Amino acid sequence: MKKRNAFTLAEVLITLGVIGIVAAITLPVLNQAVNKKVRAEQIRTVKYKFTKATEKMASLGLIGPYDSTAAFVAELQKHLKVAKVCPSSKLRECWPYDTITLVDGKEYEVEKIQTGKNFQMKNSDSADYSSPNVGIITADGTPMILSYNTKCEALDPVKTYGWSTEDNKPVSNATSNCVAAVFEINGSKKPNKQNEDVALFNANGLGSSCAIELDSGRCFGAPFSPTPLTKAECEAQKGDLGIKGCYYYEQDYWAGAVKQCGGVGNMPTQSDLTKIAQAIYKGNPSISSSGYTRNLTYESGTATSLGLPEPSFYLFAGEGGSEGGVYARGFTPTYTYYYSGTRYSSNIQAICLGD
Repeated sequence: MKKRNAFTLAEVLITLGVIGIVAAITLPVLNQAVNKKVRAEQIRTVKYKFTKATEKMASLGLIGPYDSTAAFVAELQKHLKVAKVCPSSKLRECWPYDTITLVDGKEYEVEKIQTGKNFQMKNSDSADYSSPNVGIITADGTPMILSYNTKCEALDPVKTYGWSTEDNKPVSNATSNCVAAVFEINGSKKPNKQNEDVALFNANGLGSSCAIELDSGRCFGAPFSPTPLTKAECEAQKGDLGIKGCYYYEQDYWAGAVKQCGGVGNMPTQSDLTKIAQAIYKGNPSISSSGYTRNLTYESGTATSLGLPEPSFYLFAGEGGSEGGVYARGFTPTYTYYYSGTRYSSNIQAICLGD
């Protein structure tokens, strides 16, 4: 008699178990990759359809400039099928939910996307995104919020503009550069999150460009270490920057901070720095004769949440600017204080007023 070899029931069960474990590990990864690919294609398609419309407008000499985003959208509707248009006061009617989860995890209200500054677009000699935004829903159901650059230059109608590509497929070209936008690819379905189902188009960001927001309504960008000016550089620019006097020392970090902020008026006041201290410290402060504020409790992580370094740092104020020192504020884990900061100190940081 011949002996036949076969798997035992235990061996079969073990093998199936191993296959199940491998599948449990790999399938979510594969699904995630597939979903990412699908989202990328959906985003590409929206940008492509929008750019085909602006390309047609450019070929007819109709890309602009227009005096408002509303005027641009009025022409866009003739070249892109649009089901609904919403003014800035009714943006929610063109968006499937109330808030968008930003990259940093914060919730941002859709109705706050009022102008290009909420796309973190900066106005300049060649750019003005201050016109009220307009919401649209395209014929295929894609919600978009648009901001038009009213200083957009007219394009040559006979010129052909090259397309950027992804996976060898066309995405957009220069005819759409006059518009900053945000759009949604899956309606009200979760996660309602930036860079996932919420995509930006020609926009620098979404939400406030300010790292530090005060209850007074003023806000400031992230802290930075200024690049110093020489005395000669300071003297040449002090009138435009609002600097009263230039320091004799060749490394003037305060003047460098003023230049990077675009003028003394874009630097924080002493009152602003006091409000930052109030946001960082808790307790019943007492001010000593030397100007030190003590009896404070510093909550670890609070400064970091405002975009500030920990545990100790120094910030320039805009006041001062004499040939000697300028005002600065020091922050430590146990106390905060004003002092006349030396303009040549490289360890004092600066922040600039935001939009």
